[in-house]
Amino acid sequence: YANKSYKDAMANFQQLLNVAPGHARAPEAMLAISNVQMELKDLKAARKTLEELVKTFPDSEAAQAAKERLTKLK
Repeated sequence: YANKSYKDAMANFQQLLNVAPGHARAPEAMLAISNVQMELKDLKAARKTLEELVKTFPDSEAAQAAKERLTKLK
């Protein structure tokens, strides 16, 4: 992600979610995926990812950040 290899970064984050959807870092992975989607200007996908994050991990710090980002995307 830091090297702007967005497709590789998204694939890595998605792989974590596929292998271990309940992993402690899963909410962070979803937030990172939304970051990549926003960088790629795919705001519809970013919004969907953020909404799913809030729904799936409502008590996580990442969900709080997602709520703030959703407010800005509207």
